[in-house]
Amino acid sequence: MTLDIFNPSISKINKTIQGSRILVYGDHGLGKSWQMAKSSRPFFFLFEKSGLKGIDGIPYEVVTNWSQFLRLLNQFVRNEEKARSVYDTIVIDGVDVMTFFADKYLSNAYGVSRIKDGNDGFGLWAEKTEELFFAIDKLSSLDFTIIFIGNETTIETLNSAGEKIYKKDVNGDKRLIPWVKKVCEHVVYVKGNGTDENGNPIPSSAYLADTDEFFARSRYTGTPAYIEEFSFENLEKAIVEGLEKEAEREGIELVSHEEYVESIRKEELVYEDLMKEIQEVGTRLVELGQADELTRISEKHLGINERVSECVKGQEEVMSVILDEMIALLNEVEQE
Repeated sequence: MTLDIFNPSISKINKTIQGSRILVYGDHGLGKSWQMAKSSRPFFFLFEKSGLKGIDGIPYEVVTNWSQFLRLLNQFVRNEEKARSVYDTIVIDGVDVMTFFADKYLSNAYGVSRIKDGNDGFGLWAEKTEELFFAIDKLSSLDFTIIFIGNETTIETLNSAGEKIYKKDVNGDKRLIPWVKKVCEHVVYVKGNGTDENGNPIPSSAYLADTDEFFARSRYTGTPAYIEEFSFENLEKAIVEGLEKEAEREGIELVSHEEYVESIRKEELVYEDLMKEIQEVGTRLVELGQADELTRISEKHLGINERVSECVKGQEEVMSVILDEMIALLNEVEQE
């Protein structure tokens, strides 16, 4: 995809749940994992090992350390097209537990016992924030439905009247959970309903609108705030209903998932393609007497005595910026 502000991508709304980012949380034992296992062709990252207990036939990996999670995630990234032929949904079961694995990974990497002991006692807090950010960013950039499953905690906060209240919210690290909330279009609170007169469990309910009792939301105002019987099927219906109402209210045409994916497809920077064009444009600039300017551009981005022609794989982003300036210079010189 060529970057061009005069021919930009146009935002579109997917008419299905496919590709959504959803956070489902609540107390233990309410069927969160059970129901999300009914999503379309799921793969489970089990940070919470009991998540699929009693559920048959679901592909999963039990995550025992952070490096294992990153290696599995990188398989999805490197083989995304192949993975899409097998899976539609990635489920992170136990999102509140993820941070403990990241802590251990960073402590080991920096040779300390605890994350707070790193950096001569100042802690590895910036490193932890960066590690969690890029993991969630990489995960959320994939073309799958992403479902995070978490547990609840009670926080002290203020309501709209400024009064102190105690409210249910997503349990987890302050460096992780706010970012997960941010990337999710829907945050679903699951609430138990106890038992009936015969002692049988009443199916849980789900909520997609914020109240003084709990945090929940949906990006689309038309999404039903309440699902009487929590199930993946009913959640999917509620989200699609919200999409349709939003489209009708705003006069927007909903598109297929394939059209939506095409509209948000990222520019792919391929090292070999970039280097070939850099060499072609660079040769032309030298022929036009612009060798000094070419050196200046390279050193501005890479440092003194560094040349773009010596860049290696992994430097595609800076190569693309240098190439852009080289092309601009070539156009300017050729018009003189």
